[in-house]
Amino acid sequence: MKETKDKIVLKALQYFIKNDYESVSLSSIAEGIGITKGGIYHYFSSKDELFLECIITVFEMVREFSADAMSENASLEEVLESLFSFNNIFQMMSESLNMDFVSNYMDYSYLMFVGIKKFPKIAEMVTIIYDEMQQGLELMFLDQQAKGIIKKDINCKILAFEIVAMIEGAMLVSGFTTGTDLKEVGKDLVKSTLARICV
Repeated sequence: MKETKDKIVLKALQYFIKNDYESVSLSSIAEGIGITKGGIYHYFSSKDELFLECIITVFEMVREFSADAMSENASLEEVLESLFSFNNIFQMMSESLNMDFVSNYMDYSYLMFVGIKKFPKIAEMVTIIYDEMQQGLELMFLDQQAKGIIKKDINCKILAFEIVAMIEGAMLVSGFTTGTDLKEVGKDLVKSTLARICV
């Protein structure tokens, strides 16, 4: 049963990312995986409920990526390299879902913007993810500061906010423009950030 539910969520996620929300029907999702529309209603009471489950699935992956990036065993440089490897999260999601449709930030952004507009709960979930990421970074920066690696005059809370803002900003700019090499931008951001904050 869980296998069928997972198939429904994955197919729905594919449709919601690549199409306008309103144009996606439960019938098309059901047809896409070879079940009846009633088969979807066995697990989800509405398209909205299914959409919410899709968003939760993506959020869980983003949280997992953030937690992995801030591993206790990683150095400051390794954490920044992981966080500034912008496309890694989408590669990880694609591999985890065994699909190639979560391929870029614009697909992800579209899904989030639609979700936030339709469901206040999703805005709360986005806030939780950003808060967790910023708090995790702040704690790591404070630890590195206590060890004498990060300069004493650095405000670790603001630095954590800056890192999250740089990640989101770089991906947004690359999504709306052409010619931005995120791999090179990521390397440069790691170097400039380390040069700025380290003793």
